[in-house]
Amino acid sequence: MASLKTPEIAQFGPVIDGVMPQLRSHREDTERARSVATESISAIKAAGLMRLLVPAPNGGFEAPLRSQVFACMETARACPATSWVMMVCGAHSWVSAGFSDACREEVFADGPDIMIAGTLASQGQFRPEEGGWRVSGRWQYCSGVDHSPWLLIGAARADGVSGPQSLHVIVPRSDVEVDDTWYTLGMHGSGSKDILLHDVFVPEHRAMPTGKLFTGHSPHAAAQQSGHYFVPVLCSLGTQLAGSILGMAKEMLELFVERTRVRPDIYSGEGAGAKARSAGIQRRVAEATGEIVCAESLLDLNCRAFDQVAQERTPPDMPTQARIRWQATYATELCRRAADRLFVGAGAHAAYDGEALQQYYRDIMMATRHAIVDVDSSAELEGSLTLGVDAAG
Repeated sequence: MASLKTPEIAQFGPVIDGVMPQLRSHREDTERARSVATESISAIKAAGLMRLLVPAPNGGFEAPLRSQVFACMETARACPATSWVMMVCGAHSWVSAGFSDACREEVFADGPDIMIAGTLASQGQFRPEEGGWRVSGRWQYCSGVDHSPWLLIGAARADGVSGPQSLHVIVPRSDVEVDDTWYTLGMHGSGSKDILLHDVFVPEHRAMPTGKLFTGHSPHAAAQQSGHYFVPVLCSLGTQLAGSILGMAKEMLELFVERTRVRPDIYSGEGAGAKARSAGIQRRVAEATGEIVCAESLLDLNCRAFDQVAQERTPPDMPTQARIRWQATYATELCRRAADRLFVGAGAHAAYDGEALQQYYRDIMMATRHAIVDVDSSAELEGSLTLGVDAAG
């Protein structure tokens, strides 16, 4: 059976196991505060989990992407929001390899464990100015902004000005206004609030054209020791995100099984374990297990593809990128289906606030809404490439 835990990644297992009790003990605090508990942030930093993908010259491990996916999967079982913020900020640390040495020296001046929040969608605009750019706008879904001294954001070229079509810039938290809009169905603890920039100046060394940055063709990324940074950004993000969702689904399955083993049937009068003897419940468990196993297998395939890219130091072609994105998206869809069938069979008690099954269900439903794993668009692209037709036609 395919697994994300390969022998090379197993070294991180004891480290992750060491932080799990801390994350579990603060999961409800994180949920109530709508922001990851500072104790949980301290725990993942102390364990070195925030430096997994940071370039080695900046004190990071420069580890394979599989290590990030595995760490996010495991920590999500203890606290979905902590895993999510670790995933987002870790992904941005990975993207930072595509920026200049001067930029990374500034960002990681206080060490490799800092967090970089932000949002990669180009929701704002930029205008050129001598020595850099002026950036303004509002960005949604800035997960982990409460804990991040730096932010990575995308911006589109303003009308009537010259320059690249879009840029990605790294800005200090002090340049940003935070608008607390994060009142949602799930993922409460991720603290994914809106941010605003009001005509902020960004020096040239902290900006990169999106085209080069996202396609694996940044000369700064190519200069790193390993080939992990040749993986295109949009090709990788879905897999990292899916790692967190997979961990949530695994935990939900375990919670369901533990609860159902002793659950009585109140209408038939049968005592503890009656529900576990139900053929319908047994089928739900079997199907959910199959979906979760298949999801992990798809992510393992993607991580193998990332390893090949790193070895060849060449970004994959577009059909391969589309296949990787689809496999990540379908993995999240499988986890969503598993969560849905389990929650339907969990009974009315699982719907109460404070019940772990309810939180994991809400978090999975919310997390799978992320645009990078949109089922319709990913399926259309994969299907059209497979059939050799123009998706737009």
